[in-house]
Amino acid sequence: MRILHIVTRFDYGGTENHVRELCNALVSLNHNIFLATQNSRQKKLLDERVSFIGVSRWVSNLIIPQVALITYIVLRNKVDVIHAHQRLPIISACLAGFICRVPVVATVHGRVKHDLRSVIARRLTSKIIFVSNQVLIVSRHYQSIRHKSVVIPNGIPIPEKLPTIEPFTIGYFSRIDTRHLEVIRCLVLAVEKLKADYSSLKLVIFGDGKEFQHLKELVSEANTRLSDEVILLRGYVNIQATWNEFPELILGVGRVAIEALAHGASTISINYKRMGDTITLDRYEEYAKNNFVNITGDPPTPEMIYSQLKHYFEKRDDFRSQSKNLVRRVKNEFSIVSTAKMVVNAYSEVLNRNS
Repeated sequence: MRILHIVTRFDYGGTENHVRELCNALVSLNHNIFLATQNSRQKKLLDERVSFIGVSRWVSNLIIPQVALITYIVLRNKVDVIHAHQRLPIISACLAGFICRVPVVATVHGRVKHDLRSVIARRLTSKIIFVSNQVLIVSRHYQSIRHKSVVIPNGIPIPEKLPTIEPFTIGYFSRIDTRHLEVIRCLVLAVEKLKADYSSLKLVIFGDGKEFQHLKELVSEANTRLSDEVILLRGYVNIQATWNEFPELILGVGRVAIEALAHGASTISINYKRMGDTITLDRYEEYAKNNFVNITGDPPTPEMIYSQLKHYFEKRDDFRSQSKNLVRRVKNEFSIVSTAKMVVNAYSEVLNRNS
């Protein structure tokens, strides 16, 4: 198949990582893949067989120019399916697909009310992929879109070798924007309090973004209060790079949680809206079907994070003993190759329907 992927940004973030890894997996399955997006750091990690089409920021932020560009790419390259990610690309792809009579598949990485806000997006998509079952079923548009919706989890490249685990090291991977900065602020306060009980404790923050300078100031102030370099900034990194060492405990959801578990780290589910607990074998399936988000959780506070961290380190041996079995489950269920094959089945379904 000849497949065009559209995404607005191609820098650091869960959606961008997913698009890059899915494109790489699809070309490994011998499909012809075109990717239209802004030229940024993720490009270096693309398989050279992916045909990259750079899009200016001006075009990517305006519907009409983007529709014209997608239409041109589809007609020039005889594209079979358009796969769009994020709100504006989805709307633009739907209009271009309607013009070219080419089916459009959309992946909802966030919320329906954002990614599928437009009636155009909800009506003109041929198939909608959700990475979380909960996001699909709680949507107020559920009845009108469920017939063409499918849940396909995020997939990751499975590491060939497990890294050495760094004891008493907490890791946090994210885009450093306003929402994530508030979570980090809560995490830093919790770590400061916990440091009194665990002298070897470290917090390592990985990521980049518009609030990075504010984060540097936050970390500097915290380390000054602690009179030690307890909190470390590592900036932008590729979590799928070859790691010789990896933090013992990761805080996150979605792809971050999957990648952490696959690397043998223990994981606490947390994002800016939902606080969860340490992912165990008993609750693995519940977390896995909802993109590793605690769907009943409340927004995190320093006290909530401290409580979960304290509980983890008090029961550390019990949680660490489950890591091998959790690695095995993630490898079996979240391989990017398996995910790519499920996505290909979705493509085939819409093409067969339109033939």
